[in-house]
Amino acid sequence: MAKPEDTVKLVISKELKIRFKSLCVQGETDMSSVARDLIAQWCEEQEKKLDQQKKK
Repeated sequence: MAKPEDTVKLVISKELKIRFKSLCVQGETDMSSVARDLIAQWCEEQEKKLDQQKKK
């Protein structure tokens, strides 16, 4: 049976990774949930842009 969640591997600079991890720890926030929210927001923005382009 397929899992509802999957793993995504990202390649980012070491500096950005350290900043991200540090801020998540300081904010007591799960890194995966932050990434999931950001990706979902980006997807919504892209879908809206595509819809607007199709309407033109």
